[in-house]
Amino acid sequence: MYSLIVAIAAGFAAYFLTASFWPSNYAILPGIVGMIACYVLLARRYWKVVEALMARAGAEVQQQRVDHAVRILESGYGYGRWVFLLRGQLDGQIGALHYMQKKFDQALPLLEKSSSRHWVAQGMLAAYWFRHHKPEQAMKVLDKARTMNRKEAMLYGLEAWMKVKLKDRDGARAVLARGKKVLPDHGPITENLIRLQNGDDLKMGGFGEAWWQFHLEKPSQKMLMKMAGQGKRAKGARKSVYR
Repeated sequence: MYSLIVAIAAGFAAYFLTASFWPSNYAILPGIVGMIACYVLLARRYWKVVEALMARAGAEVQQQRVDHAVRILESGYGYGRWVFLLRGQLDGQIGALHYMQKKFDQALPLLEKSSSRHWVAQGMLAAYWFRHHKPEQAMKVLDKARTMNRKEAMLYGLEAWMKVKLKDRDGARAVLARGKKVLPDHGPITENLIRLQNGDDLKMGGFGEAWWQFHLEKPSQKMLMKMAGQGKRAKGARKSVYR
């Protein structure tokens, strides 16, 4: 990545500059510090630029202009050459938008390249494989995603739901039990664990609207009306801010 190349060059410059008036073994530390400081500064600069693009894209999504949001995010690919993991974040964000629109074939290659830290994209990738009757692949994706996002409740919920569909209720209970250890106060995890222990079905609506974006279940008409009402209130609130 370009930032690393520039940082290495800065480190060598700091080393040789220091070595010109100090013994060379004393110049190693300034060289290392210079390299690290340069990389951190460049990485912060480009992450801030991309975060601003993501904020603009988020505003477009709220206005239901998803195609505009995708183009805004794609304009950030040039910055991906400068910082490690940045490209993966953009791939995950764009892939997630395609998946939300049910453009599953467009979403797949981007979700596969997404950063492991982008838990939404990883969850969607797992959901994609589960929908395509590859549960082992889905579980591998979720296991990997949890190593970087162990406090994301949805990742436990997704795996538990999949295991129930596979008739593995014991496995689903074990997943939720692990989630409860990490997130002891998370209501939906606790409630669904109790439901499984009582022989009842899972109720994933407690995880909020985010659950429906994985397209594993269809929301009921009542839930659709509730979500539409929340969307109208949020839109009205945004209008009042910019009035």
